[in-house]
Amino acid sequence: MLDDEDLQLVHALQLAPRASWASLAPILGVHSTTLAARWSRLTSAGIAWVVAHPVGSRLSPLTAFIEVLCETTKRDEVVDALSEIPDVVSLDVSARNRDLLLTVSAASMAHFTEDILPAIAEVSGVEHLSTSFSTRMHTIADSWMIRALSPEQAKLVSQLNDRAVPGKAASRVNTDILRELSTDGRLSASEIARKLGMSEPTVRRQLRSAISQGFVSFRCELSQDVSGTPITAEWFATVPASEHLAFARHVAQIPGLRLCASTTGRTNFLLTFWLRSVSEVPHIEALLAGAIPTVEFRESAIALRIVKRLGWLLGEGGRATGRVIAPSWGASTL
Repeated sequence: MLDDEDLQLVHALQLAPRASWASLAPILGVHSTTLAARWSRLTSAGIAWVVAHPVGSRLSPLTAFIEVLCETTKRDEVVDALSEIPDVVSLDVSARNRDLLLTVSAASMAHFTEDILPAIAEVSGVEHLSTSFSTRMHTIADSWMIRALSPEQAKLVSQLNDRAVPGKAASRVNTDILRELSTDGRLSASEIARKLGMSEPTVRRQLRSAISQGFVSFRCELSQDVSGTPITAEWFATVPASEHLAFARHVAQIPGLRLCASTTGRTNFLLTFWLRSVSEVPHIEALLAGAIPTVEFRESAIALRIVKRLGWLLGEGGRATGRVIAPSWGASTL
């Protein structure tokens, strides 16, 4: 189990994933070297980590959800093969109507149809694919919080977070920098420069540019086995188009929400929650139904296992294994 200081540190990094230990120390009331050592312990155990990802960014604006049916005897081999595809950023093993649910992040529809989809379809053991596209990502897990800080602490930490600047003109960014960040979202400019053989000022400038242009997002992840919410539940729903925004606003207030997306396909909403137990499913469904009277639930499902999340391969309890399949991040230089 995590102690209070662990939880406060994780909450702080959920609010500002790349904040320096020196800037966090006075807010958390803990010395910077103690924070660094505590974080090293959490990451070494696979309990918490910071990921850089392209989902919903200017660089990879297309998000697709692919339901996969595969030969029962080959499911493990299919899972292993699909996990190796860089743009399959997340992979869940499902309990109903599909064997796997993939989240794919792509630079364009052409990239998806000409490169990614054929790579998935040609995996031995894949029998059927059903694809839907996100038309709007209302909420993603970047905003999921454990809320261990006081409101005043949370406010101060939030001010340390670098954010995209809407409308900022694009400038040159070497995507090798972003691929390095995929393996550790807290890598410093000097560490990346050393790994890539680039000058530190160049990396620092391009990193700032990538963040301000919305090419990359950061998230502090927590393994489900220590989160208090070990169950991943999914709902596939239909909502009238005119009520999507109202429904999403209501859903955003329900604790445990990890994903709320409008989609194409036989249903037009995909919702994912982390729950304390399966017994919470009827309660969450009642809250969802109360959001708007016209919502229709076509299916609910429990994810049996999360194999990959934003490029990170996960093991028992949803802990990071330390192995990362970095997204392609498009061309080598933007």
